[in-house]
Amino acid sequence: MSNGTPESNKIAPEAAARLVARLIEDPAFRDLFQKDASKALADVGISVDAHPDCCDVTQLASPDELRSVQVQLEKYLSTSYQSMLVPHYFEAGKATDALK
Repeated sequence: MSNGTPESNKIAPEAAARLVARLIEDPAFRDLFQKDASKALADVGISVDAHPDCCDVTQLASPDELRSVQVQLEKYLSTSYQSMLVPHYFEAGKATDALK
């Protein structure tokens, strides 16, 4: 995701799965994601050069909330041209509704 073209806004399915799994299972990664999303995304192999503020969230969704939409979220992140432009998919209380 480095040049801002629609195709470059999608992420690989494997990277989407790593991101969601780490947000569910890894408390240190969750903290890093909240403090510096770009660094956390780079840690799972996702470049956000074109959109450095793409995942700024006020309150990250809980592991249970993310787990409840895990399959849908992984699919969305790897198929949508807007996947890394809208942080609501990671925001507490919004993940489920955003994916409907």
